[in-house]
Parts: sequence; structure tokens; C-alpha cells
Amino acid sequence: MRTLAVVGLAVLATAGGAEASGNSYGFTASLAGAGKARATFAATLTGTSLSWKLTFTGPAASADLAGTRLCAPCRSPARGKLGLTAAQAQLLEHEGATARLHAKSGVLAGKVRLLAVTGQSGSTGATSTKPAPSSGPAGSTWVATAVSLRGQDGNRFEFVCPPNASAAAGPVWGGGTEYFTDASAVCPAAVMTGDILLQGGGLVVIEIQPGQSSYVGTTSNGITSQSSGPTPGSFVVIHDS
Repeated sequence: MRTLAVVGLAVLATAGGAEASGNSYGFTASLAGAGKARATFAATLTGTSLSWKLTFTGPAASADLAGTRLCAPCRSPARGKLGLTAAQAQLLEHEGATARLHAKSGVLAGKVRLLAVTGQSGSTGATSTKPAPSSGPAGSTWVATAVSLRGQDGNRFEFVCPPNASAAAGPVWGGGTEYFTDASAVCPAAVMTGDILLQGGGLVVIEIQPGQSSYVGTTSNGITSQSSGPTPGSFVVIHDS
């Protein structure tokens, strides 16, 4: 029987987007696949700087997170810092990141799962599980997502999409039905629904919804989205906004 080891809590502040810079994301995961071996992983991502700690028993040749090398060889407790791209941070938010430890007895691996979302206000460190709706736009770039709004089901938020979008518009998951994962970039999602154009941009209104059991990828209006399994949160684009 394989033993599961629970990966410790990671606090994540979104990289690549000021819209969610005041929020933290807690992650947990289970690693299995190497007999009775055990390992725990904890990390904090602030901006694009990741501080991490890995604890395990016995020697390990290497460890990685989302394909990024953490250490080689690794001695417990291993720890360090590295920079991640905005895309890698989004992968964590989307629960698509995998942690792996190459131990002597085999490979321990598991998906990093989102556990909780909290907000930080100023330098006091005060937290809130549901950020209050903002009177201004919730995002103003083509990579801005709705992750920081997770849990505010039924509330509507505005996103401003500048004209003449570049090809670097953020990734989108879902859209084959009306639901998008909240880790999707809102502006290209609105292009898919026909509410704005890549060249013209404009104002987009979304409504926060609970996470769905699955999301269907599709191609529409020049944007291709990906399919996804269950996620903690989603949104729909409100038409005629």
C-alpha cells in the first residue's frame, strides 16, 4: 500500500498582475509513488520570488516544481529561492503544477492543489477570505484573471481591456460552455464570447460563479482555450455590458 505525504501550505501572491497583488493563495498536495517514502513541501511566492522548503527522509537526487528545478542533489530539509514567470504562477493558481521528489526509493509526485484564498491589507498583514468588491476595474490588462475574486459568487466586476491587444494575451480555460475557470485571462475570454474584439478592446463585465466539475476548451473569434478538470472557482461573461 502506498503512503501519501501531505505537502505543506504555500502562500502565493499572484505574479504578473497588480490586480491580485494583495491576495494570498494557500496550496496543498499529496505525493505518492515510492513505497513508504514521505515528503512535505512548503513555499511562499511573493511577486515572482518563490521561497520554498522541502522535508523528506533519506537521500534525494533532485526535486522540481512545475518543471522548474528546486535542488540537485537535495538534502533534507532543502530550501531556497527562485524566480517564476507569470505563466508559472498562473499554473499554480489553476492547480496545474506538479511537485516531484526523486528519492532513492523512487519518485514521489503529486498535483499542487489550491487550499484557500486570503487577502492582505497594507502592511498590517490583516486577512480576509472574501475581498470586498472594488468601485474601480478589477483588471486592466490582457493577462488579468479573476482568481483574486474567488468566493464572491454572484458578484459582478468590470475589467478594462486596452485596444490593440498583443499576441501575449493570457491563457484561457473553458468557454465551450458559458463557464471559464477563474484562472483564465478575462479579456481574451470576452473575445471568445464575442463581447469585445482583440483590436478594439473595451469594457467587460463578469459574474463570479462557483467552481465547475469540468471545462470544455474551444476555438472562437481567433482565441483557442484549453479544457480543464474541476477548479475552485469560475466566471461567466455578462453580455451587452
